[in-house]
Amino acid sequence: MMYSLLLVNTWALVATFWNIAPPSLTFYIPLVLSVMIVLRLVTWWRSISERPDIAVALHSLKRTNLLAPIIAACFSAWCLALYPYGDAYAQGHIAFYMGITVVGCIFSLMHMLSAAFYVTAVVNIAFIVFFGFSGNQVFMAIAMNLILVSVVLLVIVSINYDRFVSLIASRRQLMQQQNELMQKQKETLELSNENYRLANLDSLTNLPNRRCFFSEFTENHASAVAGKAPLVIGLIDLDGFKAVNDMYGHAVGDKLLVSVAERLRATCQGDLLLSRLGGDEFAILISLELTDENMMQIGHNLCTVLEAPFNLAEATLSISASIGFARWQDGIDCDDLYENADFALYSAKRSRDAGSTHVVLFGKAHEARVQRTKLLEKALRSVTVADEMSVAFQPVVDVNSGAVLAFEALARWTSPTLGAVPPSDFIPAAERGGLIDRLTLMLFRQALSCAASWPGDIRLSFNLSAANIAKTDYVRGLVDEIHTYGIAPERIDFEITETAIIRDVYQAQEAIAELKRSGVRISLDDFGTGYSSLSHLHRFPLDKIKIDRSFLTNIVEKSAGYGIVKSLLNLSRDMNIGCVIEGVETEEELAIVRSLGGEMVQGYYFSRPISGDAVPAYLASSDGGISQEPAVSRA
Repeated sequence: MMYSLLLVNTWALVATFWNIAPPSLTFYIPLVLSVMIVLRLVTWWRSISERPDIAVALHSLKRTNLLAPIIAACFSAWCLALYPYGDAYAQGHIAFYMGITVVGCIFSLMHMLSAAFYVTAVVNIAFIVFFGFSGNQVFMAIAMNLILVSVVLLVIVSINYDRFVSLIASRRQLMQQQNELMQKQKETLELSNENYRLANLDSLTNLPNRRCFFSEFTENHASAVAGKAPLVIGLIDLDGFKAVNDMYGHAVGDKLLVSVAERLRATCQGDLLLSRLGGDEFAILISLELTDENMMQIGHNLCTVLEAPFNLAEATLSISASIGFARWQDGIDCDDLYENADFALYSAKRSRDAGSTHVVLFGKAHEARVQRTKLLEKALRSVTVADEMSVAFQPVVDVNSGAVLAFEALARWTSPTLGAVPPSDFIPAAERGGLIDRLTLMLFRQALSCAASWPGDIRLSFNLSAANIAKTDYVRGLVDEIHTYGIAPERIDFEITETAIIRDVYQAQEAIAELKRSGVRISLDDFGTGYSSLSHLHRFPLDKIKIDRSFLTNIVEKSAGYGIVKSLLNLSRDMNIGCVIEGVETEEELAIVRSLGGEMVQGYYFSRPISGDAVPAYLASSDGGISQEPAVSRA
């Protein structure tokens, strides 16, 4: 279009000067210029349907940049050479020719901004120099006008050029996305293969990620509802992975996750869709008709695969896994089904901590517990729960003197809607609902408030959950509370269960070390019920162990518990660790404990848990706290 415009304007100017200028200026020179123009026009016309490669396109653009100022200079020189031969009207035609042509060139070259600037510069400089100094005020005004118009046009063209560049970039990106697009689902049709991978695949393990899993889960659930296919969801959580991260660093942890994914992928074949939900959590979707035994077998196979050592370059690592399964049934929506699997996983982890199975299938027995847990979590979030919670105290007694050595703080909850809720119910509910830290702090403050008025030689024992010791900052906050109530840290015993230690050994070591630095003492509660008890005695700076009540069962008949209690008492003495025997309920049990050399006991034989208000009276009793009442059942 630009060359066509230039050709027409040129011969229109020739017509004005045809009879008044020499033939060289009115025929031969414009003919040569026209041939050059026609050749360029034909070249561009022939390339309209071509799609040049990058090298050819770049060469063509460079050539245009080179030719644009040369052609502009040639035409400017030719038309200005006509000036002396014309009258005022003919000279005005020259000014009009140069002005209108440069405007046309600017717009024609708007998509090649550099060439537009070259042409404008050459024509305007020639125009200004020639007409600006001609002495003719009209031409001088036209020169100034042309400059201003050219500047405005170049600004407008520059803006349009930027938009053009953005449009090309957007179009290029869109074409790339269209080339890489995968027809996975409706939302991914607008994504490229790379974007699809980032959106639906885990970048570390290349397994489907959380987003992809829930998309598939929703589709499979819809199929199950329509009766097209069965559906089972399994959630997998690695046990001991956090310790690997803490001890060896996240780089090694990532390598371990890659190896875990490879093993799981090799095991999950056929209709099993494996995904990584995040961290050390994985999930599987199963679209097969399976019996409960089949599902349990799949779970045990996966756990067995993961229990084999992982031989990495940095270290040989051993971990394990817990798995919870849930099967779709009529009336169960996606959220409930996932929650059922999550509850089964939570149950598997808790049972695994106790040394039992690590695969749990959600069943009828869990349904009532789920509903109960939901009610408990809702009630625990109530603003009145602080007024409903209280702390009871059970004495720890010296076997020989009968003197009270300490009181263990025990949480009590009487809900106006649920009634009396045992700790065995509301503590797990608080842990599962993420409320345990707030609950622990609230109960600890109540216990400290009571202990502040006790004699200085009476200690306070307080239980911490696994979630409490999972954060070092949190245990520092507990120590700050001790100072706030003006109690010497040496009077506080924090009781930690073996299950809490097993969940994250490295973090437990950090938390216990932090507590020990503050001066408090650490007791290992329910000693002997875990599966690695003895290793904890030399790994952690423990001050005391508490032998679980289960070992006192039938101790009077010299059952297996008799030998275990005897051995543990000897072990604690050899390691210079205190030992409290829990659950002493009868005089016969007390006599046997005394004969075995036990020094500290706790149980219903001495006292049921009592309120904080009753502690002073109990301490003032004449027998030092030894109960003479008949033995009571441990309800």
